Amino acid sequence: MRVVALTSIALLLFVAGAEAVHNHSNAAIARNSAPCVICVTAHAKAPTITVHLLPVLHAVESIAVLPETEGKSAISELRLFIRPPPSA
Repeated sequence: MRVVALTSIALLLFVAGAEAVHNHSNAAIARNSAPCVICVTAHAKAPTITVHLLPVLHAVESIAVLPETEGKSAISELRLFIRPPPSA
């Protein structure tokens, strides 16, 4: 695993160096109308600066809302509740 990581880093440094130092004369560009692949990749990955400002919300006042209390019956608490027998 370490060999793969080191090989990847070495390849990355080699390609970055090749892109940084490569050049060609204007005569070579005039003969071949197709752009250089390295030049295309160098211009394609030029970073752009984008800023997204998010609105900041501040709490002005906090209000505590108390829940309404309700009386509970024992019937709603029983899990094995069955209906009572019919009255006679």
